[in-house]
Amino acid sequence: MVFLIGHVNIVLHTHLPWVKKAGKWPFGEEWLYQAIFDSYIPLTQTFLQLRDQGYSFKFTMNITPVLGEMLLDEYLQQGFVDYAKEFIKSLETDKTDVSEDLKHYWLDLAKTRLNFFESIERDLPGIWEELQDQGYLTLITSGATHGFLPLLGRDETIDLQVKTGILFHNGTFGKKPRGFWLPECAYRPRTYHVAGGAVVLRPGIEEFLDKYGIDYTFLDSKPFENYVSPEPWMTGKSGQYNLFQAYRLNNSNVVGFPRHDLLCSQVWSADFGYPGDGSYMEFHKRSSYSGARFWKITNKNIDFKDKQPYDPLAALKTVGGHAHHYASRIVGELADYYSESRKEGIVTLTFDTELFGHWWFEGPKFLEFLVKELAEAPVGWTSGEDYLDNYSVDARCFLGETSWGEGGHYRVWFNPDVEWMWPQIYEAENIAYRALKAGKNVADDRLLKQLMREVLLLTASDWQFLITTGGAVDYAKERFAFHLANVMDLASAILNKEPFDEERLMDLQDRDSLFYFLSPELVDLG
Repeated sequence: MVFLIGHVNIVLHTHLPWVKKAGKWPFGEEWLYQAIFDSYIPLTQTFLQLRDQGYSFKFTMNITPVLGEMLLDEYLQQGFVDYAKEFIKSLETDKTDVSEDLKHYWLDLAKTRLNFFESIERDLPGIWEELQDQGYLTLITSGATHGFLPLLGRDETIDLQVKTGILFHNGTFGKKPRGFWLPECAYRPRTYHVAGGAVVLRPGIEEFLDKYGIDYTFLDSKPFENYVSPEPWMTGKSGQYNLFQAYRLNNSNVVGFPRHDLLCSQVWSADFGYPGDGSYMEFHKRSSYSGARFWKITNKNIDFKDKQPYDPLAALKTVGGHAHHYASRIVGELADYYSESRKEGIVTLTFDTELFGHWWFEGPKFLEFLVKELAEAPVGWTSGEDYLDNYSVDARCFLGETSWGEGGHYRVWFNPDVEWMWPQIYEAENIAYRALKAGKNVADDRLLKQLMREVLLLTASDWQFLITTGGAVDYAKERFAFHLANVMDLASAILNKEPFDEERLMDLQDRDSLFYFLSPELVDLG
């Protein structure tokens, strides 16, 4: 028997908002195409390479249903192929004043990635399912469109987000998911406070997961550390737990794995983490001809004109050193916990998948080298379900409101810049469910299904996030207004038994074409 001091649980949260036929550049479909090119393809190549080289590893990937739908959509698959071909064409004529070797590096990279995509018949989810069947990946689901569940106005909407996510996953990957990624790691208990101090009693978020047999989820670290909620209307309290074990949430059967924030930030932080190293590729400076990134960070504090050319071999050497350092930190944290408790701990590390490759070009190589560094370490790879199948979880935690947003609270999704959105969402939820109830078995089934799609898209957390962070303020407002108008107009037509413009309906069915299986039967209409 191999002696282990603990387990590593790396979770890749894979999500983008619905962008089909909703703009291309600078906002819209190109977000998806960049993520496929920069992250999803190289990560998949990394997994397959490690498998073929005989390494043991296990990563958990959360594929949000809205992203899964886009990856399976033939229009968007062809859109990516067109995007990659255009990129290759622009690289072939790029006149940027850098070495030909660097241009050939990018050209070979682009051709290899496009060829790989075609070789797997454009089916990334299919390859991930294959890797799951072989024991290298664990695939889990999330809210249908990544809705910020604690702030949604009606339990029916939370239930629909959860149920739709499970149904999509089951239909796509052939098995019911045991794990569920809470969008934004956002959680609230049964009894909680809302802005203004009023106490509200509704089912806790874990109760929706428990209802559908979900075994586990992931939580932010703040409630498990020295944390006091910064908002007087939130109920976060100082931590009384530790980050090296799992907990059952309140009185439910659902297990929560807390993320190790200190170790996570070592990877994702551009300020003090690995991605800010001067030898790594500069994200923000791009060729005016092709958009390729030919430069290295060099120094975070210098002007773009002073950035030096990227050196792939130097970056490779650096990422190898960082993977070695990170492996030693993981082992050290688990060793300290084992020494104090005499128990095998679990370190849960959660990241946005797009960090690896898109934001941090060398990220996929980092994960490859990390797997190799840990191959001889006294730690084992695990996933939530592997852990639950081998260890009992008896400890319980009782948490207040939390998320993995800034400060561990809701402020990113509830602040003066976006507060105006929530009353409109609540009004739309109310009229939508009145319409679904009134129109069930009476109204045009196409209207009912499209109404449900538009409710799910309206309640995505992305619109608040994009406004608060300033990433795409006008775009987010336009998308929010678009889906809001669709909900209100579809619901009005159903309630008033009025015809809905056929051309507009067909356009919506084409643009917002996700979740073909939606039906009013999925909603408890009372």
